[in-house]
Parts: sequence; C-alpha cells; structure tokens
Amino acid sequence: MLIIGFVGFPGSGKSEATAVAQAQGFIVVAMGDAVRSYMRERGIELSEQNVGAIANELRARYGMDAIAQMCIPAVRALPSQKVVIDGLRGVAEVDAYRKEFNTNFKLIAVAASPEVRFERVKSRSRPDDPLDFQGFEEKDQRELAWGLEEALSAADCRVSNEGGLEQFKSAVSDVIERLSSLIPASGIEISVQTLIHETEAQDKVEYAIRNIFPDAALECSNNLIRGTSHTLETFASLLRVQRIRSAANVELMKRVSSNSFEFTLNKQAALVGKVNFSQDPLGPIFVRVVAPSPDKVIEAITDERNK
Repeated sequence: MLIIGFVGFPGSGKSEATAVAQAQGFIVVAMGDAVRSYMRERGIELSEQNVGAIANELRARYGMDAIAQMCIPAVRALPSQKVVIDGLRGVAEVDAYRKEFNTNFKLIAVAASPEVRFERVKSRSRPDDPLDFQGFEEKDQRELAWGLEEALSAADCRVSNEGGLEQFKSAVSDVIERLSSLIPASGIEISVQTLIHETEAQDKVEYAIRNIFPDAALECSNNLIRGTSHTLETFASLLRVQRIRSAANVELMKRVSSNSFEFTLNKQAALVGKVNFSQDPLGPIFVRVVAPSPDKVIEAITDERNK
C-alpha cells in the first residue's frame, strides 16, 4: 500500500498535485470530508466558515491530529492499495499517518513563493480565500500555527511549483513513480546470503543483515545464512544519510539485467549500520533484487531529488 500526502501553503498547488495522483489511480481521502461528515451528524450548517471553525474546535478538544485520526479508519477500509490524503495541515497529522502506516506513508511538500501563490489564490476566487495580500499573509500564519512549517520539513521529497502547470504535473508524476518504487510490494523480492566465518558469531552476522534489511526472514544451514526481504526502504535511507547515492547508482548498475540486479555489501560495515560495497576479508553479503523494472528501482533509491 502507498499512501501519499501533499503539504504546502495555500495556493501552492496541492489540489493540482492530488488530481495528478488521482489520474494515476489513487483514491482520494479528503480530511475536509471527515469534518463535514461530523457536522452533518450533528445538524451543523455546512458553510466554509463553519467547516473551519469546527476543524479548529476538533483540534483544540481532541488534539492537533484529531482529523487525521478520523480519516485513518476510512483509509483502512478502502480496497485500493493507492491512496492520497487531501487536506494535511500540520506535523501532528503527519505523525499520526506515519505511526499508523509506517513507511507506506509518504509526504510530498509542494513549494511556491508567496507572490506566485497569492496570484493563484486571487484567480481561483474561493469563498474562504483572502482578497488582499495582508489577509493572505494572515492565513499563512494560521497554517503555521497548526504546525505547517514542521510538516514541510518532515516531507520525504519536495516539488517546486513556480512554472507552468504541465511542468508541475510532470514533476509530481515523476515523484509519485519514484516513491512507488520504494514501497514493499509483491513485485519486489530481495534475497540475501553470506557465509559465517569460523571467527564470527551467527547472531552478529544476522544483526548485520537486519541493519540493512530489517524485515529479512533468515535461516542458517552449514554455516550459510540465507534470507528474503521485500523492502529497500532502510537501504535507500542509508544511501541518503551517507550521501553516497551517486556512487551507489554506478555500483548497482554494474550487474543489472532485465528483471534483477545484484551487489555485495561489506559485512563489517553492515554490522555498524553502514552501506559499503567494498570487499570484506570475512566474505561479503550477497544481495539479489528481483523486480519488474530493476533500472527504475535503482533510479528511485539513488535519485538525489528524494530527501
């Protein structure tokens, strides 16, 4: 399952980004709909002013993640494996989705300058949009008070929306495709194996493997550890933290075929939670990744545009 959330200031282009995801088969869960459903159940008039007031009341009474908590059951009930959350406002909501869906939740920040955003807001003429720049800045401040700045900082990647609409749609589409490649799926299978040297302890070797592939199911026979995993999430994260994605791209592309790629990892480096492709005197960890489009998987985990 892949759950995407777009976060940004008013007028940044979140609705257009959501439409791109919807065109790619994502089901939209609108946080505003949860508020409106709450209002209908209580006979409260549905107006833009009331929706905002009730949303604030819910956050004040039940916590800043209250509306996210209302949406989580709706996401869980969907048959679709691709969901986009519309209406994220603050970091508490981001944290709620990440706690519930772990690495299957991805946050994309949509960025545009205040001047560009204000022109867009004026042209769309929504009932709750400010009419002057002062009111526009005041709305920005209200969103910042909800934790928007922290949410933007917590994003997995960022898309700029300073140019034309088609350029922006293409950029959003590319980001969704890259993030989709990182999500555990039945189409990706990772096999790992390594020999246990006579001076090594089995538990430490298994620990080294799980530092890179935390979900690995391992078994040992005749001093050979074998296992399988279904996610490159931790591996990709380590490449980013270590700032070796460009070098990793070169290394991973050396042994790529039509349906897989292979590489080896230094066992001692893995023991301390590091990715290192150099040879290990005690024998490396052999890794094989089977995927429908291995080159796209490599691109996704080594792309410098991903945070």
